[in-house]
Amino acid sequence: MTIVAGFILNKTPCCGAIYATRRYRSMNFHAFEYWTDGYRDGSLMPNDRGLRKCKCGSYYLSNELECIEQVDETDVEIANKVPKHELPLVIASARNWQMVLLARLDYWQDLNHAYREQYRSHRDAEDAATKAHWEQNNPDNRTWWQKLRGVKPPSYLLTNDRPFTFPSFKPTIEQRENMQALIELIGQEGLADKYKIELAELHRELGQFDDAQLFLSRLSADEQTPTSRHIKNMVAKQVSAPIRFSM
Repeated sequence: MTIVAGFILNKTPCCGAIYATRRYRSMNFHAFEYWTDGYRDGSLMPNDRGLRKCKCGSYYLSNELECIEQVDETDVEIANKVPKHELPLVIASARNWQMVLLARLDYWQDLNHAYREQYRSHRDAEDAATKAHWEQNNPDNRTWWQKLRGVKPPSYLLTNDRPFTFPSFKPTIEQRENMQALIELIGQEGLADKYKIELAELHRELGQFDDAQLFLSRLSADEQTPTSRHIKNMVAKQVSAPIRFSM
């Protein structure tokens, strides 16, 4: 469970404006959806990397805030996230490479949202067709009492032959340029070891499966995650699309 235990009042590095940030007693990273590009939908914790926008119009990173004091309650405004449509502005006006990196990572996920909508619609339609076919061939023979008590017939979702397909993924020029810029920036700043899973996914989404496999092969046993395992599975199948999965 995510529990907020008060707030921290902070001063921004640009104009000294005061903003509040939540102080967490416990954190729960459960989400409704998990994706291979690291995006979490419906997450119980903030799903961003700390980019913020000040009321003066400047952009800053949450770790640049200067802590003033901790309070239990406050009317001070919570630090503002950067609107998604302003991410290209952050990239163009960034004061340092760290800000560029985080903005490009957020922009990568944001540009994948259009495909996520296609993916969800496709999966919902396929599941509905599978359910209809199953019910047609497996009439509901429960008694009225079983139906009243909610006793369910075997689930069509548990059948081994349930189809699983998704739309083809065709990244736009904007997507490809941002992903390639991310790969280059991570390499230039010597961060390849820290971002091995992200690099594997970036190369996979660009259709560069050999490069994706190279970074996956560098993961130690302790670095293996559900995300990396799904990426590895998609690399083996030569699939470049971002994939939704369950934990």
